[in-house]
Formats: sequence, structure tokens, C-alpha cells
Amino acid sequence: MGDASGFSFYTGKNLGALGDGGAVTTNDEELANTVKVLGNYGSQKKYENIYKGMNSRLDPLQAAILSVKLNHLDEEIEKRRDVANSYLEKIKNDNLILPTVREWNNHVWHLFVIRTKNRDKLQKYLSDKDIHTLIHYPIPPHKQRAYKEWNNDSYAISEQIHEEVLSLPISGVQSPEDTEKIIKVINEF
Repeated sequence: MGDASGFSFYTGKNLGALGDGGAVTTNDEELANTVKVLGNYGSQKKYENIYKGMNSRLDPLQAAILSVKLNHLDEEIEKRRDVANSYLEKIKNDNLILPTVREWNNHVWHLFVIRTKNRDKLQKYLSDKDIHTLIHYPIPPHKQRAYKEWNNDSYAISEQIHEEVLSLPISGVQSPEDTEKIIKVINEF
């Protein structure tokens, strides 16, 4: 579908390491070599830098953990899909916007993000009931300091979404009982 794909092995991801890690895949040998060199200080030969690179090699411990976890990735995804399907089928609260899933979509559910105009109130309510949520990416990209040239621009839909998003708990170790508790509590909000 493209020239390359990037994968994060952040701890909370479906295929997460114990520490940070990532991978790039490509069928383009030249691009693969360039990425490899960039991740090795920009060096193809020790102490000779052809690019401004960084040290971002995957250490052997993380690679070993990922190698074992890879064998269980399909099971992890199915468990997350079960949680997501329960949420989608059983959360009945008109104050929430649930994710939309198209029939052709084969979602892996790293996150389950809802939207609500009462986000802060809902988050506190859930926290008071011992349900941990997160606000992923609370600041729109165009409002980030790194993109200061766009800070004064207005993208109303993006800004609204960033005010409303809330990630519900979802993981491969989440029990059906925990999922049902979350659904019940949300439906009572």
C-alpha cells in the first residue's frame, strides 16, 4: 500500500515490548538500507556518518520479547476485538459518540476512543468508580509548539475532536467482568 510501513512496539500496543521499540518494513532495498543507516547514527561504516542519524536500534532483549509475543498476536487482537464488540453492542448512552466500524474494516483496537462533550466530567466520574481512562493526543497538531507556524490557524473539527476524545480501557488481559462493569457504569452516566 506504500513505499514503507512503520510499526511502534510501545508497551501498551497490541505487540508491545517491555521498553520502546519500532520497526520499518519495505520491499525497497535502497530505502531499507537508508532506514537502517539512519537508525545507526547515520553510519554505514563505524565512525563514518553519511547522514544525520540517531541511535534507534532495537536491543536484543526487546527483540526476544517481541519474538515470543508475536506468536500470540492474533490471540491478543481477538481478545481486544471481543472487548470492543462488547462496548459497541452494549454501551447505550446518547451523550457518547462511539467509534464507527465499517464492515470491510478489520480493526485491531489498540485504543477504544469515544467522544463526548462532557469528557472531563465523564473522566472524573469513571475515575471515581476506579475506571482508568486516558486522553490521547489532547492538543491538535496545529496547536503544537513544533508547528508554531500554524498555531494561529483554526481547524474547527480537529479542535472539537481534541476536546472530546476519551480512551476507554481495552487490552488482551481485560476480563469480561471488567468490561461489563465499565459498560454498566458508562450507561449510568
